[in-house]
Amino acid sequence: MAVLVSGYINDLSAVKENITLRVRVLRSWTQVIFNKPHVKNLEMILMDENNTKMQATCRMANVNQFKHKLVEGAAVKLERYSLGEIQPKYRMVNNALRLSFLSNTLCEPCTDFTGSMYGFDFRDYKSITDLQMEEDGQFDVIGHVTACQDLDNYDKNGNKGKKKPLSLIDAEGNELNCTLWGVFAQQFNDFLEATVDHGKIMIVLSLAMMKSWDGKMCVQNGYQGTKMWLFNAAQPIEQTEFKEVEKYRLRLFSRDDAEPSENTASRISAGSKFSTKDDFLNKYPVKNIVELLDVEKNIASVIVGTIIAIQEEEGWWYLGCRKCSKKVVKESEFVDLDDDSKGKMSVTSDQWRCTKCNEIVKGIKSIFRLQVRVQDESGIMSLSLFNDEVQSLTGRSAYQLCEKYGLKSADQQVFPKEITELVGKRLAFKVSIDEYNQKKMLPVFTVLRLSADVDILSALTSSVMPMKEGEATSSKCVGISALDLESQTDETVTPTNVLKSTATSPPTKTSSGKRPSDDGPSTECSKTKRQIVDIKMEKNP
Repeated sequence: MAVLVSGYINDLSAVKENITLRVRVLRSWTQVIFNKPHVKNLEMILMDENNTKMQATCRMANVNQFKHKLVEGAAVKLERYSLGEIQPKYRMVNNALRLSFLSNTLCEPCTDFTGSMYGFDFRDYKSITDLQMEEDGQFDVIGHVTACQDLDNYDKNGNKGKKKPLSLIDAEGNELNCTLWGVFAQQFNDFLEATVDHGKIMIVLSLAMMKSWDGKMCVQNGYQGTKMWLFNAAQPIEQTEFKEVEKYRLRLFSRDDAEPSENTASRISAGSKFSTKDDFLNKYPVKNIVELLDVEKNIASVIVGTIIAIQEEEGWWYLGCRKCSKKVVKESEFVDLDDDSKGKMSVTSDQWRCTKCNEIVKGIKSIFRLQVRVQDESGIMSLSLFNDEVQSLTGRSAYQLCEKYGLKSADQQVFPKEITELVGKRLAFKVSIDEYNQKKMLPVFTVLRLSADVDILSALTSSVMPMKEGEATSSKCVGISALDLESQTDETVTPTNVLKSTATSPPTKTSSGKRPSDDGPSTECSKTKRQIVDIKMEKNP
């Protein structure tokens, strides 16, 4: 008979189960078994006094026997358990063994446990962003939140959810993109609303997971097990269980190149966007195109129309700053009219300058900007679609399309079929216009959000006031006049030969609730010579 001996998780093996373990329950949750919705096991992450972690399972038949002892934070002593192997894709921690509770497993409180409360093991940002492929497993992340977007209450294909994209920076100045989903997104937004100073917000994600987005490695909360803490790092963190976080806070804000907190606070949004259906049906006035041309600047409205042409001379992508998404230009050709210096002494051939930030950028990305002509029964107008909107329609990022068609320079504006196939799509658009675009001979409205949801389109169509008798309708048009499209030609426009009315355009079955995109360069077009990319383009996170 095997004799029980005290030991640690690293002492366990397939042939060595006679070890008395002293562990803390880091996480516990109920998990439904795939294809067996009636089976609900208790899953856990356990940690010993050396901060080594492993997964554990208590089958449904034994849950009531142990669940009161296996609450999060509790330290227990375990004997007489079983060990199994976890397949790599199901491993949440770096341990192939899973501990299973048996009906005769001994589980007693461990009052003299000497391990930490959370066992943080923060992963270096570079070890994440330098990867080309996703790794299995989950890990801890800490950082300073330098920017975030509105809370997105999306409603896609009938599935509702919440999304909050963040930008993080570590103590070495490395950047990492992070997306919070569901309750984590709401928790972060609630913290922002309760916090006055947004300049020094720190986040700790325990058991986060990595996700490749647009070829760039990012992090997000996991499907199970993730826990998040948020701190106002303007004040010391005094709780003893967060001593590792306090040490990191001191390192983080002692950097010489740390950004002023007021600059960071300006990029933190505590706003919340409505769901797609609410946004289109209840929050903004529904108009036809003729009415829309008379609205004031920066006033959002909703229209329903069909894309009948793509204005190809405006291009479909550009090179943008990774921080603000504005256009970048070669530093060697950048002209600052306010700079009295005669020249730049340290300019290199691979440096790019952001036209908004007015600084050398650390990375660039390919970004969608597409200008289209949209028609309803009252008329035709020009709309600008930016990165999120075009990506939702094509199902591809600008980077992916550039890679697919071998486009290495921003002056290569060959239009892929993923773009040209947008002609004929009938969509709902939430739009507005700024002062600059309002003054153009043919005003260009910016698309803030769009949807192809059949129910939304049907409701909006019925809500639009019918045209008065005698008013012209676009269904009578059979072509695009030279005045409508300025100096466009067959070579620079991708129209349908005969304009399609909104009644005959086939609706699609998808919907997209997207956040407003950052404005791209309003003056960029194919007539302006674009710069050739000499450096590897970074992918849009």
